[in-house]
Amino acid sequence: MRKIKFVIASTFIIIYITASFAFAAEVKNTLPSPPQTPVNIMPAATTAQVKQPLTGSAANATPAAMTTQIQTPITTSPIDNYSYNPLGKPDPFRPFVTVDVAVAKKQVLKKAEVSMFPLQRADAEKYRIVGIAGDKDHRVAICEDTAKKFYTLYKGTRIGLYNGKVIEIMADRVIIEEYETKKPRRVILKLRKN
Repeated sequence: MRKIKFVIASTFIIIYITASFAFAAEVKNTLPSPPQTPVNIMPAATTAQVKQPLTGSAANATPAAMTTQIQTPITTSPIDNYSYNPLGKPDPFRPFVTVDVAVAKKQVLKKAEVSMFPLQRADAEKYRIVGIAGDKDHRVAICEDTAKKFYTLYKGTRIGLYNGKVIEIMADRVIIEEYETKKPRRVILKLRKN
């Protein structure tokens, strides 16, 4: 048993030492280095500079030396001469579809007005009164929508798209006051007897 533990421990030590030497070794760059060429940043000689009279040691120089000086090209960085011509091309920043702002605002407001309450999702006139129960003080009305769902109406219940409110429940009708504009509008839903 001791021999097996010794073999396993020595194997881990050898692996650890090998890995530490492998990671600690310097990485040599295997890519070939580009040739080093001197780059002059000075502008190229103009013809006026070339035609100037030579004085001093330049006058004594041989013509071959002068030609080598003039013929050596001075490398400069290339200048980007590209310019964008937008003629005949679509504007990439203009939207594909033109949207009328007034219509879009109305649609947003209309979508925002959709209530989570089922009685406020349809116009008040779309509901049909099915039954009225109770005495003079506390009456309850049952209304039905176009999907044949039934809802109870009490005094003060909100109904309709234009923030309508049940203001009175009579024996044969329900009176709703809506505020479509600043002026209140009364809607009367009569009990239909079949």
